[in-house]
Amino acid sequence: MSQQNVELVRSLTEAWQRREQEGTLDFVDPDVEWDATRLSETIPDVAGVYRGHDGVRTYWRRWLSAWRDIQFEIQDVLDAGDEVVMLVCNQHQWGRHSGIEVELPPYAGVFTIQAGKITRVRWYPDQGSALEAVGLAS
Repeated sequence: MSQQNVELVRSLTEAWQRREQEGTLDFVDPDVEWDATRLSETIPDVAGVYRGHDGVRTYWRRWLSAWRDIQFEIQDVLDAGDEVVMLVCNQHQWGRHSGIEVELPPYAGVFTIQAGKITRVRWYPDQGSALEAVGLAS
């Protein structure tokens, strides 16, 4: 089951990278909790807890409305039992109106998966705190 969870998160992130935001909801439970509260210092415009598919849409609309383009790399996707950690690096985004390029420091998401669906996502502004949250910190 753990490898299936890792593959589920990999499939989700591949869809994100293809800009298929609506299609990513196929991987997400209708009652998902999307927790971006830990991003209040790095990305205050999206910090908060979003619920359900409409909440996830709101999160992405807020994030993407400011940027003409976003590119990122998935450094790794790690099995943590019922949870999966996605490590993101080299994220660059270009302002929708200014064209200014912004690079984000490496960050991470922790995905809780039940019955083949993502039921909770917690975003962390750095990879170490995400790894610590799931007991994978060295």
